[in-house]
Amino acid sequence: MLPNEKTLLSVKRSCLALTRGALDLVVTLVFIYLSARALANPPFWDSWWLVEEYRKLATRFLWEGAGIPASWIAIALGLVALLFALDALHRLVREFSTRYEVTNLRLTLNHGLLGKHREDLYLLSVDGVTLERSLAGRLLGWGSLTLRGRGNNGLEWRFVRDPEAVRDQIDKLVLARRMQTSVTKKAAS
Repeated sequence: MLPNEKTLLSVKRSCLALTRGALDLVVTLVFIYLSARALANPPFWDSWWLVEEYRKLATRFLWEGAGIPASWIAIALGLVALLFALDALHRLVREFSTRYEVTNLRLTLNHGLLGKHREDLYLLSVDGVTLERSLAGRLLGWGSLTLRGRGNNGLEWRFVRDPEAVRDQIDKLVLARRMQTSVTKKAAS
């Protein structure tokens, strides 16, 4: 932060930002369960009608006992579970580490646990703030703010709690900063 910069608002995020990561964790647990059940004796799919038909065809056209070993299926299910677990971990760490902040000079988006990523948009370069709310967002009190700057600059703040109040505060700050700058320019000339 700059020496004369003060934090005016730390924007709160909705806990619903964690839903995708939590859903991935649930899917991971399902695949772990299926992987463990594949190693059970007999495997969980042994009583399925389609598997019985597959066995009849494999025995008829190949040889007795032809098929995919249960351990291979367990390994495949375990690998899928690992992929979902890594994705869930990535999403949860990213959502837990994301911070939105409003200072008297700029708007910031920070995220990252080990590697930090920061995006800034100075108040003087803000051209507009767009609020988007789905039906679920309206019912649960969250929304997304798109902060447009000059050129291709911009920030997107997702899962913002009470987004209308945050948008109003940003609008007031931007207008006050522009008024302050125009008064300073007039006084200098």
